[in-house]
Amino acid sequence: MKALLDFIPLIAFFIGARHSGILAGAGALLIATIIVYAIHFIRQKGRFDKQQWVVLLLTILFCGGTLILRDDIYLRWKSPIINGIFALTLLVSAAINKPLMQLAMKDVFSLTMSGWKKLTIAWALFFAMMGVLHYITAFTMSDEAWINFKTYGWIPIMLVFVVAQFAVLKNYLNPELTNKTTK
Repeated sequence: MKALLDFIPLIAFFIGARHSGILAGAGALLIATIIVYAIHFIRQKGRFDKQQWVVLLLTILFCGGTLILRDDIYLRWKSPIINGIFALTLLVSAAINKPLMQLAMKDVFSLTMSGWKKLTIAWALFFAMMGVLHYITAFTMSDEAWINFKTYGWIPIMLVFVVAQFAVLKNYLNPELTNKTTK
């Protein structure tokens, strides 16, 4: 349910940008994000995780800047910066032997510290690549190409990456998880 809610701001951006331009898309994205995060806040009993705070605050900052200054350059920087922050955070966590993917996926996979670090670095590289792709589409392609990629172009890339991760790690599924599903 949470993942489905997170698509609502993208859909709002796409509809607003397609029908009324990028500034309208920024406004729709901002409003939808605030509504969705209010729902998350209520469902999560008054709490956000760090990733949610980053996305919410940067969305408010970049969409707000876009609307106040009536310049879409700020919105164009949003996705590359968010992806860059995630990539850098993951790399640092692996470097200091506290891989964040272990916190996120410990219930799903049973990995050694080396495995967790490799998985964390793989995700960091994925986010770095996505940041570069978002940058390229935002600053070198037409508005329509950028809007399409920002809205749904990245989704197949993410799905391929996630499926590949599970294919590589299927032998490391947490035995407790597989035992629960077979009962």
